[in-house]
Amino acid sequence: MPAVLSRGAPCLAALDVGTTSVKACLFSPSLRLLACHVEEYALDARGERVEAGAERYLEAARRGLGAVLKAAPGFRPAALGLTTQGETLVPVDAAGRPLRPCLVWLDGRAQAQAETLARELDGQRFYETTGLPQMDGALPLAKALWLAQNEPDVLARAHKLLLLEDYFLWKLTGRFATEPSLQTSTGWYDIRRDGYWPQALALAGLRADQLPELLACGQRAGGLTAEAARFLGLPQGLPVVAGAMDQTAAALAAGSDRPGAVTETTGTALVMTACTDAPVFPRQRRVTVYRHALPGQYLYLPIGKTAGMALRWFRDAFCPDLPAGSDGFAALDQEVAALPLGSEGVAFLPFLAGAPDQDACPGARGVFYGARLSTTRAHFARSVMESTACMIRDFLEDLRGLGCPVQDIRALGGGARSPVWLQIKADICGRVFRVPACTEAAAQGAALLAGWGSGLIPRGEKPADGEETAFLPDPSRAADGERAYALYRRLYDTLRPLFDRAPESAPGPDIPE
Repeated sequence: MPAVLSRGAPCLAALDVGTTSVKACLFSPSLRLLACHVEEYALDARGERVEAGAERYLEAARRGLGAVLKAAPGFRPAALGLTTQGETLVPVDAAGRPLRPCLVWLDGRAQAQAETLARELDGQRFYETTGLPQMDGALPLAKALWLAQNEPDVLARAHKLLLLEDYFLWKLTGRFATEPSLQTSTGWYDIRRDGYWPQALALAGLRADQLPELLACGQRAGGLTAEAARFLGLPQGLPVVAGAMDQTAAALAAGSDRPGAVTETTGTALVMTACTDAPVFPRQRRVTVYRHALPGQYLYLPIGKTAGMALRWFRDAFCPDLPAGSDGFAALDQEVAALPLGSEGVAFLPFLAGAPDQDACPGARGVFYGARLSTTRAHFARSVMESTACMIRDFLEDLRGLGCPVQDIRALGGGARSPVWLQIKADICGRVFRVPACTEAAAQGAALLAGWGSGLIPRGEKPADGEETAFLPDPSRAADGERAYALYRRLYDTLRPLFDRAPESAPGPDIPE
């Protein structure tokens, strides 16, 4: 691939580095999607341990960018924007070399360290400072303490503790940099002061100089280095812009920048966002509060750890005849569509990596209930889809309790490509779900920030809403939706005491590839 692309209309390149894949996208200056390519990769998992080599993400990004540049030969990137998963920890030495595989956000080995930290930090103060309702083993703060206790040589040699977007910024520009929305996922970031929290760092034995420089979302981090340009096949000096954590970038693109504008993203996880400029922190401590990509704005962010990942797990583990990728999910959709709402009494708890964050129940596990001799795999698959809708309904109740108005819901992520799943959500939640013209909202948000940072798009200008597809609740299925949700809640409430007594770190099999 040529290292310099000097001809063609200007466009914006974006990388969305997710849990199991990288999406490389090209957008026009008006944020119309020109090309998109997905490169999947596997995670290395055993029980609560979930890791991936940092080079795996970079290589997938290289292949993805190569594919979209080939697919849109009449365009040349004028800037590159980034958006990544939060919480994934990458300790590096002074040369920026990873000292061990990344501790992926799903990694739960540090739960004991999280409990130690929770005893040292007042829970309400922790919430009001970091925006995080609970200390959790997935947080980089807890992972850093785990490293201190189990791999002290790694922490001693760590020049910087990076998150995934930070690592990409370093590899592309040679600058150790980060941004506020991503740092909200750490447990060591003060969202009110927009800086690192000394008390939390001290408890994990960390120093502020071990963390990257803070930039604003949409601020230029630097130009593409010669080495990175050769690796990616892009021009040296191409502006690389600090983006935002994936859910924050998606919220920005989907218009979640005003009260009542709510998004739900069914990707690996289920994440909802609702914008506020005056967050509240009730003592129940249920809903995460993140720094938005916009100055002075925050996002309420209820999170369920496995949603699309649960359906992928089911497909891979129980449907060996179905192809990988979107074709397999489309075939599963056809089977699911033939069944009524409620899956004829089959229900699923989608807690394959613990319950939603706000429930503080790391011992929760996935459960199928209601199988009979007549039950087929389609019943199980539909119950997995319905469980995501039930989580959304729980989250809507949480937002209502915060006084957050909810109008229509914009559906994003891979789940928004399934009309069957969207109708299930509308029927169980009794809400209208709208799908934007571009469902690659996280990448679109990163492209928007790249446009702002490079000057290709005037700062503050946002993409038009465009045409949307609406999924309305069917009144004839309202009673079935109520029964499905009631069964989900009864099952969860009944098993909660068992989950609370379960060991968090029981060994388990590898995640299927």
